[in-house]
Amino acid sequence: MARRMVKAAVVAVACALLLAPLARAQGCEEDSDHWYTIIDQDTGNIVLHTCHVVVVGDEFVDPGNHRFRVVKVEGHTAWARFVERVDVKAAAAAFHAAWRQELAVTGVATPRRLAQAPAGRLVAIYHTHSDESYIPTSGTPSVAPHGDVYDVGAVVKERLRKGIGLRAIQSWASHLPHDGAAYERSRRTAMTLLRHNPDALFDLHRDAAPLEAYATTVAGKPGAKVMIVLGRQNPNLKANEQFAFAVKSFADRNFPGFVRGIFYGDATFNQDLSPRALLFEMGSQENSQEAAERVMVNFVMSIPAVLYGVTPQGPTAGGEAARRAASEQSGALSALAWIGIIVLLGGAGFLLLNERSLDGVRKSLRKLASIEFASILGPGRRPWRRSDSDGRGDNQTGDEETGPPSQRQEEDV
Repeated sequence: MARRMVKAAVVAVACALLLAPLARAQGCEEDSDHWYTIIDQDTGNIVLHTCHVVVVGDEFVDPGNHRFRVVKVEGHTAWARFVERVDVKAAAAAFHAAWRQELAVTGVATPRRLAQAPAGRLVAIYHTHSDESYIPTSGTPSVAPHGDVYDVGAVVKERLRKGIGLRAIQSWASHLPHDGAAYERSRRTAMTLLRHNPDALFDLHRDAAPLEAYATTVAGKPGAKVMIVLGRQNPNLKANEQFAFAVKSFADRNFPGFVRGIFYGDATFNQDLSPRALLFEMGSQENSQEAAERVMVNFVMSIPAVLYGVTPQGPTAGGEAARRAASEQSGALSALAWIGIIVLLGGAGFLLLNERSLDGVRKSLRKLASIEFASILGPGRRPWRRSDSDGRGDNQTGDEETGPPSQRQEEDV
């Protein structure tokens, strides 16, 4: 009995050691009690406060689109150097080009379908850190099994439905405890949501930082800013980054000051599962739930605007341009079709005038097919005929299909 217990303990320790790197890869650690402060090493200005554990190599794009990279960490203080100013418009344009191409493959990118796109489309919401709550609302930063972030997620879901007709599914699965393996547990939830083929996948959190780091106002009332988080260990980071910049670019123009910036953590945050997966920090524990909701109600309209070019007030400029381009392309194809019809009708009329009867037209067409087209095949070649002795014709090419095309197995949702 004792020997079996020892073996079980050894297996448990081995599994923990094997799974620990995977858990760290999915999501970096957090320190809700002592947030990290990132400082610009050249100016001494504070770049960021966050509960995400900061390591050398992490990056932050601030509200003005200045990219900083962490070069030194001591305790809960990190120093970063300025790297570049990000061209968010170019990144947004790259995202829109790739996304329109993907929509075109599914038949959505026609003028009519684009105008109605949100009504038939879907986004998905889940919460990796299930206990995260707001102290002014709940009196504590942690409420199990479902913290205040679920209620904010429900507001986001309802706003998308009422404001633009976009469907959103929200998972209420809990992934406690709030530890380094939470992202591995929430990965199963994310994969389940992806079976519904959403256009985007959002993991909604709240940060831990001083009140002033996230505080803002909405119509004269307290609000809480939003920070986008990307996993820099994600092999498909570029696609997620372009999506993040497209969202930030639209929000900066229409809801200035609402986006605090974009943090790149030493993890994947399960964003390797989708090219349009983002993590949002909706305020900090010092903001109220109502403050987070006020900003999200406005900010969330960036999602359908970026994905479909539509807002509650109507199409965006980019969406209208895409519809106009699609309409012009459709018009060009229609014009070519009409030209083809006119040519066919003209040719038929010409034959009828020359042959003076339908029977004469049929004889001319048969002659054209049997004699004049045969010359195209080359000397000694003739059109395929069923009357050949082998029953297959004498103009085989060897390119026949050998069987039906393979069928893709669909998984039931």
